[in-house]
Amino acid sequence: MKKFVTLSLLTLLFTSGAHAQLLYKISGKGLQKESYIVGTYHLAPASFVDDIEGATEALNSVDAVCGELIMDEMAGGDATKALNEAMMLPEGHYISDILTEEQMESLNGYMRGVLGTDFNNPQCKLLMGRYRPSALVMQLELMSYMKMTPDFNPLKLIDDHFQREAKRMGKRVMGLETVEFQIATLFDAVPIEREVEQLMMLVENPTEAHEAMQALADAYFSKDIEAIERCMLSSVESGETTPEEWERICTSRNHNWVEQMPTIMTEGSTLFVVGAAHLVGDEGVVALLRKAGYKVKAVK
Repeated sequence: MKKFVTLSLLTLLFTSGAHAQLLYKISGKGLQKESYIVGTYHLAPASFVDDIEGATEALNSVDAVCGELIMDEMAGGDATKALNEAMMLPEGHYISDILTEEQMESLNGYMRGVLGTDFNNPQCKLLMGRYRPSALVMQLELMSYMKMTPDFNPLKLIDDHFQREAKRMGKRVMGLETVEFQIATLFDAVPIEREVEQLMMLVENPTEAHEAMQALADAYFSKDIEAIERCMLSSVESGETTPEEWERICTSRNHNWVEQMPTIMTEGSTLFVVGAAHLVGDEGVVALLRKAGYKVKAVK
């Protein structure tokens, strides 16, 4: 069976035993106090923190929490407006304007399976018809995940939990990136033709897409760091994610983060909270910190 792991699922990432590891302690190189980094799956519930050994203790011990973004910036205001605008096609244009009739038929078939309706429904077209292809991929994958996870609560997710708890305890909350940077990385840098191609990979392979989504969730919730890395490698090796795309959405960001982390850790001990896919591999944050001279040890 063709392995199917979509790009947007990997940007969202994350067996017990030797490879069950999501939390790492950072020390050495003159740090006065240990910092930590934890890998998340952005759709994981806040309650999963209790299953990550040492995570709550790490949160309690540090001076600050630093995520990929400051989550409160996503709760309204200019950042949210900019993100919503980035997800849309130009005014007066709809997804049906850039897809062929055959592609629209495939998209509508997928949507009926996930939502029970499609773009032939005027209300559906009004709500989602102006989404650009990459935004549609994200929305459809989210809805698929919600369908297979009946107790999913978008208001109680793991990344937000760490920041919310840090604020409750009076700790500093920071972000490694801005919303504007993520818009440029995830939307502006992608040609519309490539977005269409990725959308079609999803809607024309619904069974494989569902299996891949389930496999990624299972890998994260069993804390299998090697399975997460295998998913990444599979996506690139199969051509579903190009090496250039992986460099943009993961590797270059890892390097940017590791450049910022020394200053942040010097100013105060910090719990970094990032997608688990950013931790693994020779160009992952854990390896890059070690290359920079830090001691990075799994917390077990």
